[in-house]
Amino acid sequence: MSSVPQFLADGAVSLAERKSRVANGDALILAASSLGCCLVFMSGAIINVAIAAIGRDEGLSSFQLQWIINAEGLPVAALTLVSGAFGDRFGYKRMFIGGLTLLAFSSIASALAPDWKMLVGARSVAGIAEALILPNGLSILGKTFPADMKARAVGIWSAVAALACAVGPGLAGVVIDHGSWRMIFLMNIPIILLALTLTITRVPDEMVGSNPSIDAAGALLSALCLGALGWSVTNLTNGSGLSARVSGGLIVALAALVAFVLWERHRRDQAMIPLELLSTRTIAGANLFTILLYGSFAVVLTILPFVMIRGAHLPTLVAGMAFIPLQLSIIIVSPLAGTLCRVVGRRPPLILGAIVTGMSCLASLKIGHDASYWPDVFPAVFLFSIGMSLTVAPLTTLVLTSVDVDRAGTAAGVNNAASRAGSLLAIASLGGILQLDGDALLEEFRIAMLAAAAFACLAAFAALLIKPGPHVDWVPID
Repeated sequence: MSSVPQFLADGAVSLAERKSRVANGDALILAASSLGCCLVFMSGAIINVAIAAIGRDEGLSSFQLQWIINAEGLPVAALTLVSGAFGDRFGYKRMFIGGLTLLAFSSIASALAPDWKMLVGARSVAGIAEALILPNGLSILGKTFPADMKARAVGIWSAVAALACAVGPGLAGVVIDHGSWRMIFLMNIPIILLALTLTITRVPDEMVGSNPSIDAAGALLSALCLGALGWSVTNLTNGSGLSARVSGGLIVALAALVAFVLWERHRRDQAMIPLELLSTRTIAGANLFTILLYGSFAVVLTILPFVMIRGAHLPTLVAGMAFIPLQLSIIIVSPLAGTLCRVVGRRPPLILGAIVTGMSCLASLKIGHDASYWPDVFPAVFLFSIGMSLTVAPLTTLVLTSVDVDRAGTAAGVNNAASRAGSLLAIASLGGILQLDGDALLEEFRIAMLAAAAFACLAAFAALLIKPGPHVDWVPID
């Protein structure tokens, strides 16, 4: 599941990496990258609005709906850190075009899927496509724009992504209210065709032939670990209990984790996730904070629109537009976060943001059958927006400035992967809530919001692991 915080983190990866300079940037290249990448964020945003309609029309269980969501997030979490290396070896343009092409096929397949298994398969292909599109689209920006123009280019890229996150779910709501959920996947096609045309005609072919190390085994082991763990937790929370299947899945996840750690230790500096990078107190604390807070974040973004539609019977359009304040708040507040950090230091904004996010989960407990958006839903969304706004920019800056300059891109990528893994596992733990209606739905919703509030508070405690100290401004690298 993608969102404004994640696209800001992705933008930080682009700024952190060293790229070759060219004389002038190209507005059409920026348009190609922005259009391609905004598809990724729009895809993650609209599926949360559509999940209620998909479950209703297809008669799916909560287990099936959870995997429709997580099938997209799993390959993104597992492949993001290696797909950039594929771009280094085979060319960013080729990988970007390949990702867009895969996304087009997966969108059509999702719209035509005859059953939930085919839909899960199509969403998995979409996740692979997104893992190729994001880092290589950002690398195209980094390669095209010189240092003095790079921050501005990423700012424009972020604005386009924010617009997609704001408009996409609302447009999906209109389509669902007046048609079919299948049509939302076809909304991507015109944008994909335009992005492909601009990329093929305007992005220059780069020289390839370098042989960067690609940690394919690390990616496969991480995917196996996350997949087995997600499958086991989903079954466990959907009423299976600690059955033989669940126990077997947990054993596979543990074995994959042990193998991953041993393999990464063997790979040392060529590892997908260098283990020594995680041994520092600040980076370990920042990643634990990210997993916990983004787990809470994913629960809210997934469950709140569902409850608005199935519990309060609000129009899908209203649910689709419910989080526009989140997009606006992060865009407005994030540029001010540096000033706040300089005044109060590195940890306080993270702690305060996590606490306010937890308060937003508690504020959502008043949502009931007769809820209206402004008096009942908006206060929770407003607090949620402020809480996340206080954490996004300080967290990204903290990660980038807590390691050597040459490792800033890797550190940002690891933190981005942590956010996606936290989201994936949080959705897997939702239990049977996605197949409920009426009082049962609202009761389980309140339990989920209390759990999300608890995770947000745990994130605040995790921030205490971060070494205190003054904020350090981060300057983009040429």
